[in-house]
Parts: sequence; structure tokens; C-alpha cells
Amino acid sequence: MMTSWFGVERMLERIEHHNHIGLIGIDLSEWKSGLLSELREESFNWTEWLMLSMGRGDIWFGDVVSNHLWVYAAMPDDLGEEESEHFLRGLAKRLREAMIAEAGMTSNESHHSSRFREKGIGYARLHSCSEGTARDIVYEGVLKATGQIRESMVEQNDWELRHELERLLSECSIKSVYQPIMRLGDGRVFGYEALTRCPEGSLFDGPLSLFQFAEKHNHAFALDRMAREKAIRHCPPLGEMQKIFINVTMGIINDPHFVSGQTVHWLSEQGLFPGQVVFELTERSSIDDFDAAKKILAHYRSQGYEIAIDDAGAGYSSLQSIVELSPDYIKVDRSLVRMADKDEMKKHMLRTFVRFAKKMNIRTVAEGIERPEELRLLRSMGFDFAQGYLLGRPQEYVPLEVATASKSGLPS
Repeated sequence: MMTSWFGVERMLERIEHHNHIGLIGIDLSEWKSGLLSELREESFNWTEWLMLSMGRGDIWFGDVVSNHLWVYAAMPDDLGEEESEHFLRGLAKRLREAMIAEAGMTSNESHHSSRFREKGIGYARLHSCSEGTARDIVYEGVLKATGQIRESMVEQNDWELRHELERLLSECSIKSVYQPIMRLGDGRVFGYEALTRCPEGSLFDGPLSLFQFAEKHNHAFALDRMAREKAIRHCPPLGEMQKIFINVTMGIINDPHFVSGQTVHWLSEQGLFPGQVVFELTERSSIDDFDAAKKILAHYRSQGYEIAIDDAGAGYSSLQSIVELSPDYIKVDRSLVRMADKDEMKKHMLRTFVRFAKKMNIRTVAEGIERPEELRLLRSMGFDFAQGYLLGRPQEYVPLEVATASKSGLPS
């Protein structure tokens, strides 16, 4: 339904009968993204719907602008500033609830918590409207209400993600998948990298956003502990010389409870020992004190654990970590591997990594291999190990015969 700019003309007509008018904005984006409702249609008759659903004549349609519904509401004359805000907020919540009912929302979102009812609403009392100043007054009201809508969406999304994180932790519903790491010399499976995955339907779009959110809200240790437990308990069968690579941050490994008796117990349950575990330091948090980091890593190495630096070549911090920490493994980032056979600069960088690593007695792992040409190049350069979709995709369960096969059928 097309109207004038924010329905100003009709609002001015109503001023003759109502001294005080408020403006209400409702975010329509969730009703325009797949819900089977007439509310999605541009031709939807909001004037008629407001009359039928709200059952009152003191609310009228203004306009739909940029996925926001704008309606005007007559306000009682005796309300002060604070009372006006309370009146408009309550009216906006009731309007949103009527829209939810119209849209037939039955998902988990429809729990009628106060936070959910206030998601995507904004309101403003309009002061001293006249024909000459109406546009300016309405514009000020739109700015205020839009700011409230934006703030409510951010707060609600944050609250929903916190609720989702707490649910994942309480239900232990994250899972581990495993991607094989192959020896380039003989094609044997050297080990597996354990990768965390969110359950289907999770509000988090992937493990990176999950771990970043957990760190922001002081749940990083609990999530990391659960991920580590899942990685060990569901680990594929390993031969005595095979490894399991587990992603950790320096912030987590610095915790005195990181490698507790419980971790060793998990390993023992699977018939594993610390020498089969490689802690893969990720870039989720930087290392501020390398001297302290060296002491911490020396402690874990004394127990048999090995250390890998992840994403080498993707940034300065990973290169500095290699120099300072002398890891057992360097995992070269996929950005250097991708199409390296066609890029002389990448070839030079990869050869530099291999030469440096061999001099320092560090083993090299090339990540993200997706093409036979990349595999042949890296093998010819002398990389020790390789990982990527060409060699095996991450999966929840790896059969024993794959883990112990003498040959992997690598492309020559």
C-alpha cells in the first residue's frame, strides 16, 4: 500500500482530533525472509489489518520504509514524558504480538519472553506537530525509533547467542570431525586433525564464530574443554605412531588446569598416550609474552605432547610464533597452497618454508590441498605431510581399515 512520506498527511489530519501522537516502528525483516504470511506482500492492506487485529481506532498506518513498518498512535492527553514512553512501548509490543500471531510463528522464537517481545520495535512521542514542522518532527521520531530498533536487534541477537552457547555446553551437543593428514613419502595416514562442528540448526554459523563468542563471554575454557574431550573420546582408531591434532589457543593452554588428570584419563580410555597428541596453536588469540609461552610449552613437551603452529604464512604473528617457539610442526596455510603450481611467488614462499623447517628439524604440513597439481608440487618440494579435500574430507567416523591402510591411493 503506497502512502505519502511516512504517512505525514494522514497524521496531520488526525491532529485535529488528537493532541498527542506517537510514532511506532516495527522491523519487518523476519517476516520477509521465508515466513508464509501475507505480511510479506507489498500489497498487504495494513490499514484494514490494524483495524481488525488491534480492534481500536486510535492506531493508523503510516508507511513501510526500508523493511520497517511505521504506524501512528493517538496518546492520552494526561501522560507525562515517562508515561508516554511506557504507553508506546506497551502498544508496540502488543502490535508485534499480533503480527506474530498473523504470521503463524511456532518456532522456538515464539517463547514470549520479554526480550523476544521487544525485539525489533522502536517508538517516539511526536512533539508539537504542525503543517510547517511536521516532516522535521516525524524525521526526529524516525531517527529515535530506528535507533531503538537497531539496539533491540543487537541485544536480542546477543541474548539468543548466549542462550545457544549455554545450551550447547549443557547438552554437550558440539561434535568432532576428523580430517586425515597423510605422509607424502609413502602415502600412509599419519594422523587426523580434530575439528569442532556445531550441531545442525545451531544459531552459530560455524566453529570460528562459536569460539569467538565463547571467548567474549568468558566461556572459552568450558567450550575448549568440551571440544578437547569430544576430540579424544571420538577419535578414530590410531596406530601407535599415528597422531591426533587438537586445536587450542595460547590463552587456554596457559591455564593451569588445561592438561589435567582428566585429559590423560580421556586419552587412556582410548588407548592413547600424550606422545600421540599434537596441540595445534590457532590464531584466535595472540601471544603477548613469548618467554612465558616457551616455559609453558616446555612443560607440556616434557609430558610427551607435541606442538604445531597453524596457518603459517597467513600473517606475521604465525611467523613470529615459529621463530620464538620452535614448534614440532609447521602447518602451512591453504592460501599459499591454493593454485601454487601456477604462481611463482607462492612456489618461492613454499620452498623457503621447507628449507627453513628442515634446518630447524621441524616437520611441515601443507593444508588445503584440493588439486592433484598442488599435491605433486608439494611432494616434489619435500613437504612431510599433506591435508585437504583431495586427500580426505572431515568426517565423524573413520573406519579402522582406512586408518591402518598401508597405502592411501594418493594421486601420483
